Amino acid sequence: MPQALNQTYDELVYKAQSLFWEQGYKGVNAQELADHLDVSVSTIYNKYTKDMLFMDSITYYMNTYSDPFLSQLRASTEGLISLKGFFYALIDALLDKTFPRSCLMVNTVVEMRNENQEVIDLYKKYFDALVNSYKVVLDKAIELGQIQHPEKKEEYAQFLLGVIFSLSILYKINDKESLQNFIDERLSFIV
Repeated sequence: MPQALNQTYDELVYKAQSLFWEQGYKGVNAQELADHLDVSVSTIYNKYTKDMLFMDSITYYMNTYSDPFLSQLRASTEGLISLKGFFYALIDALLDKTFPRSCLMVNTVVEMRNENQEVIDLYKKYFDALVNSYKVVLDKAIELGQIQHPEKKEEYAQFLLGVIFSLSILYKINDKESLQNFIDERLSFIV
């Protein structure tokens, strides 16, 4: 029998996140969510809705996975070498299944597109944080003399955003060495 009272809301969000990450928002119905969380389906309809759990799952993802990763990137001091390390670490996380199915935010953008304003606001926040983190590292690369065209910093930051989307697909069909070569080639465009 489901035990809704034996779990905190944060525990439910954590568990829901894994299901949404694996199956997407649209791939999960209320009964599957209730079963996965070990709560009654009435709890999903009346107390913790699927939408609420999904939105909080995305926020949890940003706070737990994305923000620490980006903080570490912003604190780095080696410019383009730091970016290479960032992308290599992402490759490792994708290949060792730290991420069960690509990046949750990329999956959500692909699945939901512009269907839900709350989701749009969250992924804009996520992508802004990502681009701003890239800019911090690019500023360091400029200071280190690694970039010949500092006026292209905004363009480079947007370019790097596309690299994240590319990795979210390419890791499914390429080995580690190929992915690292892909990153090395992309970073060579930033000069």
